Amino acid sequence: MKPGIWIKYSYYLMLYTLFLLVAFPLFYFVYKFGDPEPLAHDFFQYYYLYKDFDVSHVIAPHNMRLAGPFFVNLLYKMNVFYDTACAFDKYASWGFLKQVYFDALLFNFFCVAATCVVVFCILKKQFHDILLSFIGALLYLLGFGTMFYELMPLTDSFSVLLFAVVFYLYLEKNYMIIIPLAVIIFQREYILIALGTLAFMDLIYTKRKYYLHLVLICVSFFVIYFVLRKTLFYTPHLDFQASGHFFLNSLFKMNFPVWQYLKQTAMTLNLFWIYLGVIFYKSLMSIPINKFDLLKNIVLFAQINLICHVAGHGTNCGRYFYLVVPFTIYVLIKEVFPLIENKEKILLT
Repeated sequence: MKPGIWIKYSYYLMLYTLFLLVAFPLFYFVYKFGDPEPLAHDFFQYYYLYKDFDVSHVIAPHNMRLAGPFFVNLLYKMNVFYDTACAFDKYASWGFLKQVYFDALLFNFFCVAATCVVVFCILKKQFHDILLSFIGALLYLLGFGTMFYELMPLTDSFSVLLFAVVFYLYLEKNYMIIIPLAVIIFQREYILIALGTLAFMDLIYTKRKYYLHLVLICVSFFVIYFVLRKTLFYTPHLDFQASGHFFLNSLFKMNFPVWQYLKQTAMTLNLFWIYLGVIFYKSLMSIPINKFDLLKNIVLFAQINLICHVAGHGTNCGRYFYLVVPFTIYVLIKEVFPLIENKEKILLT
């Protein structure tokens, strides 16, 4: 291995280690005091994937989220476990093993630190500012959804990591993006919708063939997902979510409490509020903003609200919108960067 490559990989390994150390208190706090029942009750579905990779006891679409649970199952088979008294102990009487819970949290902890590194790489590649890139990665680590969803024993953390990798390749217009997108079929289908939407908007704006190809890939992969859900992975329990009739009926019915939805959504979007705050400040000071990026964020936010409404996900749109939080952080730093750059120029003159 060439010395330059070794130095490069050592640099990112040290960065990953640093984020592991910074994130460790959050990981331990969730393991010690976290209770999956009120906040992450889907864990009790994923449990059978985590423990035995048993698809037959898991309802669709949870039974299609196989990529992340594969690694949790691997940790379980390797007997990775740290035992201590914690809030999860009460579920032992239900027949749920604490080791499985620990392994799910541990894998998510690894994924969160890895996502921090990928977010850092995205920002460093685009803006060439190490400090700002590190701050952007910390924003992800300290975001509401990271502690309350991604460090919990769900599948969100690996989904966000995959989206971060996909978005890095997207910005580079790299066709290797097809590999993580193929994995996403078996992890989180919403990312195909979100990325396809971004690609479609960029296609209209730039007319570049790369975005056309990406739209076609996302549509094709989503069709594959849908066919698999209706056939090989079919279960009747949540099949209404994939029903056109249910979608149409839901469009004209408000099937969740509006006030609770507004409160929960506002609470989970702390990074999105920061982004909107920067937009408001720049507009107030007559500083140019990237209106196209703002439009993308608004479209993605409106899209996930519509999906949650028609698919019966209730008040969870903040959680699902957080799956594409690397994009929000990228456009946030993109808006902040000129402010910092101009201030540096003023200080140097």
